[in-house]
Amino acid sequence: MRESKNICRLCLEEKELTYEHYPPKSAFNKQTQFYSIDYSDYAKNFRDYHTDGVIKSKIYQGGLGDYVLCEDCNNFLGITYVRDYVKFAKICMSILNQYEDIKGMALTLKRNEVNLKYFLKQVASIFISCNQLYFAEDNPELINFIRDKDTPVLSDRYRFYLYLNNEGQIKNGLHMFTNLYGGICEFTFAPFGIVLNIDNPNRIDTIYEMTNFKNYDNLTSDKFELLLNKYPSYTPVPLDFRSKNEVDKIFL
Repeated sequence: MRESKNICRLCLEEKELTYEHYPPKSAFNKQTQFYSIDYSDYAKNFRDYHTDGVIKSKIYQGGLGDYVLCEDCNNFLGITYVRDYVKFAKICMSILNQYEDIKGMALTLKRNEVNLKYFLKQVASIFISCNQLYFAEDNPELINFIRDKDTPVLSDRYRFYLYLNNEGQIKNGLHMFTNLYGGICEFTFAPFGIVLNIDNPNRIDTIYEMTNFKNYDNLTSDKFELLLNKYPSYTPVPLDFRSKNEVDKIFL
């Protein structure tokens, strides 16, 4: 994790890279300490992780992120989308802190509180930033959606989901293939769990679909009702919402 001359994930040009915080630094990611665990190692040694607490990684600190964006693209996200992501995050975190035992909530947002299209574009940028370069190169439509702040254009092969999360591990957002859902990227960092599902025509019913946020400018309502469930994330397995007790029982 050091500054180097490489390919920017967003403009795909060779430039000096800057540190991109994901989620944004002002969304509770200023002093985050974290481990980076190899999923293949977890899959082979999952029992050790849960019984012995073995972590085969050094601790990183200073906020979750990496050197993946050039200065221009980093600044573009900061100026254009970050404010709305942070505003939404602070609203949800405040509710989670106030009502610790809730299993979900019906949230009403006024149009002037959060630009939901910009929130969605920042979410999309997180998945571009936390994945390897090939993911950006393989998804030019997603890149265009992020880089053009005005466009709502994004094909139906990309579906986004949202849930509340303040319990368990950070999920790193890496692209994986599953038998049930096809291509999945899942990223958790309180207060959100965000999911990108690619090339799956079937809706994931357990979490709130926010794909339609891309059409925010064309929606006539002044208020938006969101039904958000709260789930823990105690394993890196995509869409595994088992509680700590349920996970621990497997290894005891």
